Order: sequence, then structure tokens, then C-alpha cells
Amino acid sequence: MTRYCLFDLDGTLTDPETGIVASMRHALSTVGMPEVEHGRLRALIGPPLQDGFLRLGVPPERLDDAMRAYRERYTAGGMYENEVIAGVPAVLEALLAGGRTLAVATSKPAVLAEKILVHFGLDGFFAYVAGATLDGSRRHKADVIRHALDVLGAPPEDAVMIGDRREDVAGAAACGVRSVAVTWGFGEAAEFADPGLIAVVDTPGRLLDVLTRTAGAPPAR
Repeated sequence: MTRYCLFDLDGTLTDPETGIVASMRHALSTVGMPEVEHGRLRALIGPPLQDGFLRLGVPPERLDDAMRAYRERYTAGGMYENEVIAGVPAVLEALLAGGRTLAVATSKPAVLAEKILVHFGLDGFFAYVAGATLDGSRRHKADVIRHALDVLGAPPEDAVMIGDRREDVAGAAACGVRSVAVTWGFGEAAEFADPGLIAVVDTPGRLLDVLTRTAGAPPAR
């Protein structure tokens, strides 16, 4: 069986929509951007926020200001305007009992991801939390996954990435890691297409079933 399970955070382990969207609005207002409708902001949850702000039209020279304002609002409380996905702790517990090594691989700064996991009592499930650096030098999912594999000493063919966005699936494929996509997060069904994708699942119970049955064969090429 696949030994290493790498989990995305936002939209996979927890639902952070309220706090992230409010913090985005604060950041955009701070740099003088017009109001953005909720759906466009929601669609940015998951991939690196720096890239999302640029797509919304934040001038490159104001990007650092926007990120600073976002983090001020987010760390002041937005990170806890969040809730654990029902059924996820039971999945993590069962995977650990089955001998899996679990880690988080998120485009969120690792220091913030660690605080969120502690706050919601999820930290004890994970051997390592791989995330972005605060300066953004490591923020894309493939780089985060490679970092997690290096720290864990995990062969790519013996790992699986679980996430809710195209970046999770594509980032895993770039590292030679298979993936499972979940539908309770922020992605759309059309995002999930890659030879290394094992399954698309709609409940934590189905996720556990797929991971339990997944053997450690390399991804298709």
C-alpha cells in the first residue's frame, strides 16, 4: 500500500472560505482596488495568493502591500474563521492506524498552516507540515511537494497527494506522485484531468476507501 499521504490544507482538511475571503477584501481595499464579487475571490482559494492578486489586477509594485495587508487581517483572526471538514479526522486516524505516514503540503506559509492545525487539534496526525515560505520563494505546489518528499525521505512512487484544486493534481504529477482529488473544496470537476489521478471522491469515507485500496505503483505516463 502507498505509505505516504500528502494532504492539501485549504478546501481539503478545512473550509477556510470566510476568513480568507474577508482577508482578501481587506487587502484589495488597502491597495485601492475596486470591489470584487465573492465568486471570483472564492476561486482564488488554494493556489498561491500572490498569483491570484496579480490576476485580479493588483499592480506588481503594490503586491507586497497587498500581501502584507492580507496577512495582517488573516493572522489577526481570519485564519480561525475556518472549520474542519466533517469526517476528515476519522480518515486521518484510520490512515495512521493502517501504518501510513501523513504530511501536509500546502501553498499557505508553513508557519500559518502549523498554527491552524494546532488550533483545530489536527497537528498530531502529521509527521511534517510542508508549505510556502513567507517570501514566496517556495509557493507553487510542485515545489512544496518536492520539499515534503525530501524531508520525509519518501520515494515519489510510494506517495499520494490529496487535494481539491488543479494545482494539487498537476503539482503531484510534476513530482511523479499520484493524486486523489476531492470535490468538497474549491475546485471544479473540469480541473481534474491527469494520468496520475487515481480518483475523484466526494466524501471523506470514499477518500479513505480509495487510499486504503491504493497500491504503491508509479503514476501512468
